[in-house]
Amino acid sequence: MESMNEKALLSVIVPMYNVEKYLKTCIDSIEKQTYSPIEIILVDDGSIDRTLQIAYELSEQFDNIKVFSQENQGQGKARNTGLSHAKGDLIAFIDSDDFIEPDMMADLAAYVMNQNLDFAECSYQDVYCEKNKKSYVYFSNVPANEVMTGREFFEHHPILSPCNRVYCHQFLKGFHFQFTENRFAEDVYDISNIMLHAKRAMRIDRCYYYYRRDNFGSTRNNKDVAHKIKLGCDKLFIAAKLNRLRKELNVHGYISNLIVRNILGAICTPNMFKVYEYRKAVFFACKEHNIGRVVQQNISLKITLTLFFVFINKFIFNKD
Repeated sequence: MESMNEKALLSVIVPMYNVEKYLKTCIDSIEKQTYSPIEIILVDDGSIDRTLQIAYELSEQFDNIKVFSQENQGQGKARNTGLSHAKGDLIAFIDSDDFIEPDMMADLAAYVMNQNLDFAECSYQDVYCEKNKKSYVYFSNVPANEVMTGREFFEHHPILSPCNRVYCHQFLKGFHFQFTENRFAEDVYDISNIMLHAKRAMRIDRCYYYYRRDNFGSTRNNKDVAHKIKLGCDKLFIAAKLNRLRKELNVHGYISNLIVRNILGAICTPNMFKVYEYRKAVFFACKEHNIGRVVQQNISLKITLTLFFVFINKFIFNKD
């Protein structure tokens, strides 16, 4: 790793899909970072609006922007494409409808380099830009300003998003990290995988990242039935993949909670379980991924109590 006197190149990877309304705000916030040098890698995932055109216009305006495009294959594939082109010693991921504070990269990068960390993270906040409203700040349970192993970090129930961190690129290369492709809800597995491999990690008790909640084209806000069916089946796929990671790394604790929660998120969806096609697809995915066995290997009294309260919220109060 470079010393602070010889600043390391930081590669910021931005996957894009139909974000013509938001992309300039996102890139402007990255270009205003107090850290340098930064390269920005924009990867268009088959957008059908003006996203790619705007990206090329931005690349003409700023000489540190590189633009790549691919057929629509999902966010995981777009991030992997970005990683394959990244030249930086440091890596960050920003979603193209979000934006960040000017000091985010400088502060997180300083901790990664000075403390020899595999990653450093900050908190993030929900924003509703069309209403000019900020909402909940996600300060995780992870102790702040304390270097710990990734496994210790993980057991504090951290934020499972790739976007509120700066990573050491060599660390990601060291265990051949790749994002899960062509799946929804992939962050739960991918960030768990990163954390459980990390030797040194730290959380900074600052909010630098703003997560746009009023993008109704996002995965979270998509209400299409086919989308919901894929999301439910993918949650079961991710649960099974997490269970294999648990066995491979011989870890216990919070990972079992995540596994069962993913399964619950697919099955205990009252609005969708009224739809025959959803029930059929989810039951088939349960059989395909041997979900009964996965639950048996991960269930505990503590998790059962947690599931009870989730059940009450979902089926009595009809909260998804």
